[in-house]
This record gives sequence, structure tokens and C-alpha cells, in this order.
Amino acid sequence: MANTKYSDLLSDVLPLLTADPSDPVTERAIQRAVIEFCTATWTWKQVSDLADIDAGESTYDIDIPSSADVVTVISLAIGGFPIQPKSIDELNATLPGWMTERGIPRYYTQVDLEQIILAPVPAGNAKNALAMIVALTPSRSSTSFPGWIDSKYHDALVNGAAAYLMLMPDRPWTSLAVGASLRARFEADMGNARASAAGSLGRAPIRSASHH
Repeated sequence: MANTKYSDLLSDVLPLLTADPSDPVTERAIQRAVIEFCTATWTWKQVSDLADIDAGESTYDIDIPSSADVVTVISLAIGGFPIQPKSIDELNATLPGWMTERGIPRYYTQVDLEQIILAPVPAGNAKNALAMIVALTPSRSSTSFPGWIDSKYHDALVNGAAAYLMLMPDRPWTSLAVGASLRARFEADMGNARASAAGSLGRAPIRSASHH
């Protein structure tokens, strides 16, 4: 399915307002609603292509679309076997020397959202062995988002964007009571979507195809 532009939601957001903000303001509110929705719900998941593991290399980039940011690594496996996340402090305490010692990786950690670090350092090569599922959100530089998210959650995103605008203080379109009501609906929709996404994770096996 093609992407949906943030501007495509203008015709549904604007009628909810008592005054018309400039397009950049409204589009920014729509983008904020979509980013918050995806960040909070983990609705947009990507099952990454299988990657090779190289002996002596512990750091691996997370390959995502240029218009997206990583929310979190949902799961990671090597050769079909899940490995667990650990903080750097936990690794230092339980696996001293993890940054230099080689072996079969048992854990992974992160210092940013763009890479994962295996621990200990892989001792051997493994082709098509590294698989991960990540939750994504549109980046702040994006102009669109996956169309299927709009198709499934259109009303929630419209309510979220309108709430952002109505809750701005002292603007011609400010409407605190209505904005609070729409915000409550938006938060309820995020809760339902989050529960649905979490339920689907229990049924989703690690595989090599991307899912958007």
C-alpha cells in the first residue's frame, strides 16, 4: 500500500476546528499525532532481512527506511535462537570482558537506536543468521507515513491532531474542553492499538521478509 501524506488528513482535521491554522501548523500537528501513535503502540513493525554475522564484529546497524526512526528492538535472534537484551551495566557485572572476549553471543545491548551490539564478540562467521523485529515511527523529517496505518487508525490520528491544535493556548482555534475530550479518545485508541500489537507479537515468528 502506498504512503499517506500528512497533508491528506487536512480535510478531516480542519472541520473540527473553530478557526483555520496555517497549513504548516496543522500538518505538524498531524505528524506529531502519527509519531506519538506509532511510538506508543509499536503498531509499525519491521521484520528485517536476515543479516550475516562476521567473526570479530560485534556492532550491527539496524536497517530501516530513511523516513523512519527506531522506537525499540522488539526481538533479536541468531540462527533462530532468541538472545536477550542487557544494559551495559548488566553486561559489565555479569559478563566482564564482553567487549573483547569472543564466543557465541548470548546477549545484545545498545548505546543508540541505530545499532545493536552483540555480547560476547562473535567468534565465527554465520551467514543469514541475525534476525530482528523492530518497532518504527516516522522521522520528524518525514512527509508521509504507511498508508495502512492511516486506513486502520484514521479517526484516531485525526482526533490526536485536532487535540494538539485545540489544546494550544490562546489561539483562534483553541478549545480546551473539546481538545481534552479528543485527547482522551486518542489515548484510549492508542491503548487499544498497543494491546492489539502486543497480542500479535505472540503469534509472529521471526522471518526474513519485511512487514509494513
